[in-house]
Amino acid sequence: MIYRDLEKLVFSLSASEKKQFLLYANQLKKQKYYFRLYDLILEHRDTGSSDWQQLFKKIHPSVSLESTANYLYKVLTDVLVQIRIEQHAWYQQLHGMMKAQLCFERSLPDRGLREIQGVYKKAVKSENLPNTYASLRMELDALQSINFQEVGEQELINKQMEARMTLRAMNEVQEHYSLYELLNIRLANNPKIGKSTDDLILSELNLAFSKSRNRFETRKVHLLFQSFYFIHKSEYQSAFLIFKDLSNLFEKNEALWNNPPYDYLSTLDGILNSLRSLFQFEEMQDYIDRIRSFVAANYTEHFNNLAKVTGWVYQLNSWLGLGQLPAALAMLQDFDKTMLQQLGDMDKKMEGYYFQALTYYFAKDYLKSKQLLNELFANCHTGFNLIVYRAARLLYIVTLYELHDEAFVDSEIRAYKRYFQKQGKRYQVERLLFKLIASNPKRRGNEWKRKNLPLFEKQFMEILANKSEVSLIKFFDHRSYILNMLRS
Repeated sequence: MIYRDLEKLVFSLSASEKKQFLLYANQLKKQKYYFRLYDLILEHRDTGSSDWQQLFKKIHPSVSLESTANYLYKVLTDVLVQIRIEQHAWYQQLHGMMKAQLCFERSLPDRGLREIQGVYKKAVKSENLPNTYASLRMELDALQSINFQEVGEQELINKQMEARMTLRAMNEVQEHYSLYELLNIRLANNPKIGKSTDDLILSELNLAFSKSRNRFETRKVHLLFQSFYFIHKSEYQSAFLIFKDLSNLFEKNEALWNNPPYDYLSTLDGILNSLRSLFQFEEMQDYIDRIRSFVAANYTEHFNNLAKVTGWVYQLNSWLGLGQLPAALAMLQDFDKTMLQQLGDMDKKMEGYYFQALTYYFAKDYLKSKQLLNELFANCHTGFNLIVYRAARLLYIVTLYELHDEAFVDSEIRAYKRYFQKQGKRYQVERLLFKLIASNPKRRGNEWKRKNLPLFEKQFMEILANKSEVSLIKFFDHRSYILNMLRS
């Protein structure tokens, strides 16, 4: 476990973080086995293997690899924590509380009170309720220990009242998060919106009209709840409008962003997902550019990698949706595949492979498309319940059909039906696609095609009227595929 965690930690370092680590390592005069281990891990970054473990043992047979790995992990986390203290308000506040506590323990109450009051001001400014309460509580405890010297009763009551109101606000935030988390887990177990969510909707609406609606955190979670609900209802236009409100909320409160802003990146992801579900590909560019701006802001390498892949996937998706195949193919030439291999977000990892395969499919390079889909199946060991995995399996079947591998197509369709039968009712577009392939239009005459074209088109228009079908259709233009097969 320590080796895998250490790899992830080393690979997540940004250029500035690596520089700070090197400066720290150069200050130490003892034998730097941990630094050699660090170099070996980086040297094997692009190989996708763990050969660095065997190599370290070979170079330093008398040195414990596990002890060295643990020490390297400790040094790296110590350096990263120090960097974050300089960059991030949350770390600064916790660091300030530690310094204040140290002052109180060493009988330096005046210095401790100054430290904790500084923490309080930063916590209020950043709307950090837990740290606001913790700093108030520490100050009250410190005042108690010096018998409330130079503090009047009314001032004490005011501080107590503020602590009480902060706890109440924390409870309201917790209620919002509780409902949002329950909605997530219920929909994860049963993706269809039904009566199981009715109680959550009513409770969330009641909370939304409370006094807490003007606080950034509660407004953010409220909008997340609403957008998540509408996405699963396949009400993509409503979800898009709520995501836009959420994006505007972030833009107006940049000082309150997390660092890195994963929550804002997730919001932009939600907007772009809604736009492609509405087939409004031309509207995606502005939000793609916002994601790209994150990369220039020098956040952590892990965040930058996720932002790069997210922006790249949606840009590729947009070009394909707009029919700009040359632009999509040009994007593939400059893409670093190692970013996908190192990505922890399985949804985006699968989409990265999928849209590469789809690009080559549209370019009629079916062998390359098949190869990339096989890479998806080999490199994505989890997330098989994701809709993009289902879309990938469908694209694989279509690709095999274009390669005239009819026996393999039949076998793959049977395997597809067996696998997804466990997940409930099949999509209508799947049934129509399998029906078309079974009729084998490549071997049919023009008369048969003319006769069946309006029938298939009518069925597909009925499918488009079903909102739940969009979650799969958004990944591939099944209508154009079916019509082209019957017109060729």
